[in-house]
Amino acid sequence: YFDLNLDYGTLNPAFSDMNWVSEKWNPYRISAYIQDKIEAYGFIANIGLRMDVSNPNTTWVETDPFNKAFFSTTSASTSSVTPTKVKPEVSVSPRLGISHPITETSKLFFNYGHFKQMPAYEEIFRLGRGMGGDMRNYGDPNLVQAKTISYELGFDQSLFDTYLFQIAAFYNDISDQQAFTYYSSDRKSIAYYAANNNSYSDVRGFEVTLRRTSGDWVRGFLNYTYQVSNLGQFGSPTVAEDPAQQRINDLNQVNPLYLLVRQKPVPQPRANASVTFLTPAKGFGPNIFGIEPLSDWSVNVVGAWKAGQWLTYDPNNVSAIQNNIQVTDNFNVNLRVNKTFEFKAFAVTLFMEARNLLNNKRLSGVSFYDIADYRTYMASLHLPESVAYDNVPGDDRVGDYKTDGVKYQPVLFTRNVNGINTQSADFNSSIIYYDQPTNKYKNYVNGAWAEVDQARMQKILDDKAYIDMPNNSSFDFLNPRQFFYGLSLSFKL
Repeated sequence: YFDLNLDYGTLNPAFSDMNWVSEKWNPYRISAYIQDKIEAYGFIANIGLRMDVSNPNTTWVETDPFNKAFFSTTSASTSSVTPTKVKPEVSVSPRLGISHPITETSKLFFNYGHFKQMPAYEEIFRLGRGMGGDMRNYGDPNLVQAKTISYELGFDQSLFDTYLFQIAAFYNDISDQQAFTYYSSDRKSIAYYAANNNSYSDVRGFEVTLRRTSGDWVRGFLNYTYQVSNLGQFGSPTVAEDPAQQRINDLNQVNPLYLLVRQKPVPQPRANASVTFLTPAKGFGPNIFGIEPLSDWSVNVVGAWKAGQWLTYDPNNVSAIQNNIQVTDNFNVNLRVNKTFEFKAFAVTLFMEARNLLNNKRLSGVSFYDIADYRTYMASLHLPESVAYDNVPGDDRVGDYKTDGVKYQPVLFTRNVNGINTQSADFNSSIIYYDQPTNKYKNYVNGAWAEVDQARMQKILDDKAYIDMPNNSSFDFLNPRQFFYGLSLSFKL
């Protein structure tokens, strides 16, 4: 049961404008699960069935998406719109796990199951209106839970009674994922996003894992996963009331979110590693007044790497371009240190946790002031050559950034420096141009084009001084190294 009290909004005292939301929602969920274990003929089967009931416990307006009285700035006139009771969703999810021992130290296994995931309540109950009363974001409590049908086939091998080697292949079919449709009507002053279940995807791949499952001093695991995902959407993500405008929308499918067709497969491997160093819980080291300072220590280091996702960048509007540039890889290391002190009636554990131990920087998307800021950043990157854009060629990825403290040096792409009007009032001689015919960096010096000094240019490239960083510089990096300290108490009954 959830008690959701929404009390938020915007206020402009200078113009007496106010847009405030004060609402109360009480959705609830009920889940039940049964499971049985069957052993026969060398097979071990775990069979389960889960039932989920999700009830938004509210009423909601279901009306024409271009209802002017409800969605436009004249939304105060909504007396003709009657909300209806939202029906609860009941779902049943089967689960099956089968293992077949081959030898005393190895087995084959197969897992199958249906899994449900609730959409965020923020999107379900959202009624976001602008200062003028027009709808901007429209939720839907009728959204169903996203469903994943999962298949896994694998092999386990125990090694030396200490290690476990596992290799497995998997396939996940995901449907009814949350998506949004943009509705627009110039005639009725309507422009808003409506939540729906139109998105789908599938993920397939394999993973290899090596675990040290026991050990007095060292434990841990190493995992590598290679997976490929597809993404698609039913219907158009942009719906215009004007049929002529809708035809234009359907023809100009250059936005990566415009998924009238299925996107091509995208690989995104990842790896995780964890190692824990331990000292014996008792009897290790000196005993000082009943306290063993060297006993019961735990030091855990967790590392994670994930290949950067692929994006579509196509300012030249070339048809059929998909997933042509990549985001920088994500790498992170966390550290946690525990020390437990045992007493007769209770135990005290002191801990220190360091997140992003190596202080790796990752450029934040919220650092862009607006879409123009994002476009200038993208245009400044030195990307792999493509007909989809006119960038200086290089090996940059989205997320690369200029070295701290280095002055910005604009470097622009041109098809021919001789075509640049150096007599124009807007001409800036401090700009360096990449001349496509000669594949050289040039600037305008003493009334003529000359190649930039190689040492200077190499320094600019090494420092990535050419990257036009986002304007909201305070939000460039939101993942600084952080330290947390604390203690936990556990009582012995």
